[in-house]
Amino acid sequence: MSDAEVRRRDSRDLVPSVGRGASAGLPPDLVAKAGKRLALAAMIYASVYALTYGSGRFTQAYSIFWETTGFTVGDAISLAFIFSSVLMFFVARSGRIDAYLLLDVGLVFEVIAAAGIDVHLAFRHGIPGAEAIGLSWTCVWMVFFPLIVPSTPGKTLLAAVGAASMGPLMYLIGVARGGPPLAPETTFQFFLPNYICVGIALIGSRVVFRLGSDISRARRMGAYRLVEKLGEGGMGEVWKAEHRMLARPAAIKLIRSDPGGSSLSRTPSSHLHRFEREVQATSQLRSPHTVEVYDYGLTEYRGFYYVMELLDGLSLEELVQRHGPLCAERVIHVLTQACHSLSEAHANGLVHRDIKPANVFLCRYGLEHDWVKVLDFGLVKQSGDSKGSKDPKLTDIGAFAGTPAYGSPETALGDGDAVDGRSDLYSLGCVGFWLLTGTTVFRAANPMQMLLQHVHEEPRAPSRCTELPVPPALDAVILKCLRKDPAERPASAADFAAELQRISVERPWTAERAREWWDRHRLRHGSATAGVAAAAPETPSMVQPLEL
Repeated sequence: MSDAEVRRRDSRDLVPSVGRGASAGLPPDLVAKAGKRLALAAMIYASVYALTYGSGRFTQAYSIFWETTGFTVGDAISLAFIFSSVLMFFVARSGRIDAYLLLDVGLVFEVIAAAGIDVHLAFRHGIPGAEAIGLSWTCVWMVFFPLIVPSTPGKTLLAAVGAASMGPLMYLIGVARGGPPLAPETTFQFFLPNYICVGIALIGSRVVFRLGSDISRARRMGAYRLVEKLGEGGMGEVWKAEHRMLARPAAIKLIRSDPGGSSLSRTPSSHLHRFEREVQATSQLRSPHTVEVYDYGLTEYRGFYYVMELLDGLSLEELVQRHGPLCAERVIHVLTQACHSLSEAHANGLVHRDIKPANVFLCRYGLEHDWVKVLDFGLVKQSGDSKGSKDPKLTDIGAFAGTPAYGSPETALGDGDAVDGRSDLYSLGCVGFWLLTGTTVFRAANPMQMLLQHVHEEPRAPSRCTELPVPPALDAVILKCLRKDPAERPASAADFAAELQRISVERPWTAERAREWWDRHRLRHGSATAGVAAAAPETPSMVQPLEL
């Protein structure tokens, strides 16, 4: 696949950005925080206004200015502006006003607040020209406001001009009330900084606007928009996303350009074909127990991503960590469904290579409970791959692809030609051991020791590592999956599933028991028990270099 072919599936907009009301064109990421930002600006204004007003209220200069020590018109006006800004704070925080409309209301507030700063000019007393000493607080407010409360550059300009004009307006009101006029040159010098600050405010607004636009573009993946980060691991990040036209929730995985590193951009061209082939192969799988892949492509900065269904549940890793080991009949129920997914994948020549509890998801799926979804075929390998293949490999020669605690001996040895579907069955046996006991098959101080144990040490039976009853037949089939020689394991996932179904248990795991379990634990933990989640990112890193 050429770069040009990949770019056809890039993250360009499918529809033009359409805002509502007078704020059309403002990046959604900025609009989403409109209430909090406007509330912050209003509270800062009220606090500073109250501080400056209060600090000067009882000084001699104040009494001379108003020629009285009692309650003055200035007191009433100052309290009115403080009250209005506090009211703006609560209105902005209420969330009852549409975000786009709220931003427009904020622009009106900016102008009114500027009038509050310059209102003293309408009641001038004393020596003409004394007010020209120092920089007007209006300038500070005009520059500050668009940096906190975003708006389009055009509306920022209109609001800034309005705010800057409040000073001259109050001055003219003062002159109309009989106040002494300032000299023309003094008037010009006094109000010129306000209009200079209009340009500064416009520049600041454009910077914030462009940053917001960049963030919005970065959050768009084809027809999807990133909503919330769900997690990250060695191979990338997983985000909750939504389709911009279908309103369908989804999960997007962003692949790191350097597995185990921190960069999520500039996927090397040598990996693009491999990524595309693997995602295309996975998207062809139709097992209801395989996570569904919707789309894939490149971000604006050529980072690879793919889109999959968003699931309501929790991984087997979370399940055991929260609720402890599972009963034998439930383990059989879970493993049988996982075998269904792997059986189809293996039949299509695909090997998962990273089967582990974090990559097997248990969820509510429609009306079903305890429904298994196998996730993250990100390290999938086509069993037809050969050493002579010209297709680039996702992992380098001499690197371990997978998770050490669940890796098969042949994978640990780096023998890529020996890795086939039976390697996944070994990993699935490790998952079964985890579900029955709450521990991994082997324990080690580091990944290298763990891999060596998979290669050389014999595992214990699950029944010896748990107080829960484990049928001897289940012990036997798990240990069969954990044989060092792939030829001694079940021949296929279908065979493994058949052996599991032949195991006799006293009380089978039924749909009713599953529904009761989910209802009971959802009541205890609320909706967060099996919170909306997606393919869990890899932890630890899925690519562990072998340094023998």
